[in-house]
Amino acid sequence: MARSKKEELNYYIVREDVLPDVFIKVMEVKRLLDLKFVPSVNEAVRRVGISRSAYYKYRNSIRALKTLDDGALSTMLVVMESSLHAVSLCLGVFLDTGARIVSIQQSPPVDGLVNMLITYQTGGRFEFEEHLLYRLSETRSVVRVESLRQT
Repeated sequence: MARSKKEELNYYIVREDVLPDVFIKVMEVKRLLDLKFVPSVNEAVRRVGISRSAYYKYRNSIRALKTLDDGALSTMLVVMESSLHAVSLCLGVFLDTGARIVSIQQSPPVDGLVNMLITYQTGGRFEFEEHLLYRLSETRSVVRVESLRQT
């Protein structure tokens, strides 16, 4: 039975050896993608031996335990036009979504573009990163957004 969006979900801690094989494989696909060992989801699922639909079905349903606590860190690369308000617009997105920024590194402008590495705490919310990526990609002056890693 499908749950309504407003209904609170329950989470459980389960030992790896009792999980169905598909969940272990989804975690392996995520690891391959996070570490950039493969160029695409297609290559990762082929290498691990699951279907793309299985990966997309379960990818937001399973996380390593260390990514569930408040100390979990993620890093994003944001490439933006070098304008007066571009940085403040991007930081505003992080603040609006409730991200706790840990560090910011900004390059000097090169060919009119600035690279920013932003490390932030996720707070353990599963859909957080996808929402943040979407909001940043829709922000004026942002050229590209890429999630680099989760620890």
